[in-house]
Amino acid sequence: MKQTIYVYIQIPNRNEFTVLGRLSVENGKGEFTYSPNYPVDWVPDEILYPLVRGKTYPVRENRGVPNFIMDIVPDAWGQSVLKRIFAKEKDTDWSVIDYLLYSNNSDRFGALCVGSIRKVTQKAVTENFQDFVKLDEFLDFANAIRTGEEIKKINLALAQTTSLGGARPKITLYDDKKLYLAKPKDINDPVNIPRVEYACLSFAKKKGFNVVNHDLLSIQHHGHLKNILVLERFDREYDETAGNFIRYPMLSGLTLLHAEWGTTDHGRWSYPLLANEMLRKKIAIKDIHELYRRMLFNALIGNDDDHLKNHAFIYRNKNWHLAPLFDVVPQVAYKPQTLAMTIGTYGNKISRDNLLSSSAHFKIDPRDAENMLDEVLGWKDELKEHYREYLSENDFEHIWNLIPEIS
Repeated sequence: MKQTIYVYIQIPNRNEFTVLGRLSVENGKGEFTYSPNYPVDWVPDEILYPLVRGKTYPVRENRGVPNFIMDIVPDAWGQSVLKRIFAKEKDTDWSVIDYLLYSNNSDRFGALCVGSIRKVTQKAVTENFQDFVKLDEFLDFANAIRTGEEIKKINLALAQTTSLGGARPKITLYDDKKLYLAKPKDINDPVNIPRVEYACLSFAKKKGFNVVNHDLLSIQHHGHLKNILVLERFDREYDETAGNFIRYPMLSGLTLLHAEWGTTDHGRWSYPLLANEMLRKKIAIKDIHELYRRMLFNALIGNDDDHLKNHAFIYRNKNWHLAPLFDVVPQVAYKPQTLAMTIGTYGNKISRDNLLSSSAHFKIDPRDAENMLDEVLGWKDELKEHYREYLSENDFEHIWNLIPEIS
């Protein structure tokens, strides 16, 4: 069956939406056509989909969906929520287009929205966020999803189909003209993941990384103290004059690398290749150096969930930039020997030689790379004390025993 959607975009540096183009998908093959009336010369992916108004591009990746549109598809958590909400009215297999059409446009990643007609409707761009005071209700909802209980608050459910993140519960909440992504402890977590991630983010901030604004909340929920990691949404900024949010364009590392999601082919999942594409995108050298340091940090803490969707890029002030660090959690089930992406000459293996082997791709002199690596490895004792400060004794022992040995 052929499915068609229209892609809308909030024009960069403007508070107005327009139709970017049309996407049609049939039997795993797609066609994307730019609107002949698209009013500006800027597009999200000028490499694979350069702007030619009215031109139809065949789409071969992701069973017919361009990566820059895949970036706004609800993540695994959002997809599970949608399936539960619409289980009675939809008994057929879900397609990517279904996930896009059934989900809420309000909290999508970046500046894109979708709709079913060739016109930007008010419904498509209306902002509808839950207030931060609804956090307690969200915890009830998340537990209901995990335990298979009845879903009672549909409006709350529809507000949590963001494309940010992965399979863990999360919701975008509004407070005092800012948006926040709230991530509670999941019911099956072996350790207190919100505390672990907070410890990693706060340590990275302490060491000079560009890190998302973050906080750790503790609330009473049914007689128990619950931890929630709160991240400020950096892709939105409130416009006092217009009374709504400016949405900054975003791309995942997956899109920048023209790689695919949901396949076993990870050949392009690579830090050096990502650095090369950052150069092609005219992203500042300091951001490329930051990516190298993030790779070293992921190796230090054992974060092997550093896949391409956990690296992002934001368009602000007429340039693309490496987005703040926003999803950093060490492996909690085993001691990782590899990262999710290729590091260097020896693939994705966590080792000193491998971490140093790709420095040229990041425009870093080999001696400077050695100094960077020695500096990061020298943080280990300080990291240990930082973990002790924020984690319970059991969680600390669990996490620290899984830290990789880098030699």
